[in-house]
Amino acid sequence: MERQVGLRPLLVGPALCNRDVDMTLVSLASHLEGVRPLMRDVYGGSKAAQQAERDLGQIAALPHGTSEAACKRAALLFALHKEPEVQHYFKEQESILGGRFAADMVERVLPFVAPRFLKHSCQAPDAFVLLCMVLAEMWPGERLGNWPLTTI
Repeated sequence: MERQVGLRPLLVGPALCNRDVDMTLVSLASHLEGVRPLMRDVYGGSKAAQQAERDLGQIAALPHGTSEAACKRAALLFALHKEPEVQHYFKEQESILGGRFAADMVERVLPFVAPRFLKHSCQAPDAFVLLCMVLAEMWPGERLGNWPLTTI
């Protein structure tokens, strides 16, 4: 049941007045644990797939803290950027409620932000998450980069 949280609440976290208990951290860990078997199913038993699966498990097991939450959120965003199955899951989950946040993230924001994050060796997961959220929330539908805007 803890997986029934949309992408936006997972990335934003709890309301400012309720920061004592961040229940999204449990959901983040649960989602990352859900991505782990996907590595094996999609990429087979290669050493790289095994390493990715182990790394996701270690990220999911991080203790609850601000920096750890940023790492978990960045890992989830990266999985959303790279894995069609994760994209489908969040898009389908939000389409039931009439939302387009996940689709906008996949189609417009992540193609613009993720290459820059990777170029700098993923050194600032908190900045990656924050930039994605700012672009998605403050400038929805704005064209990013040099390519034509797809309908959102």
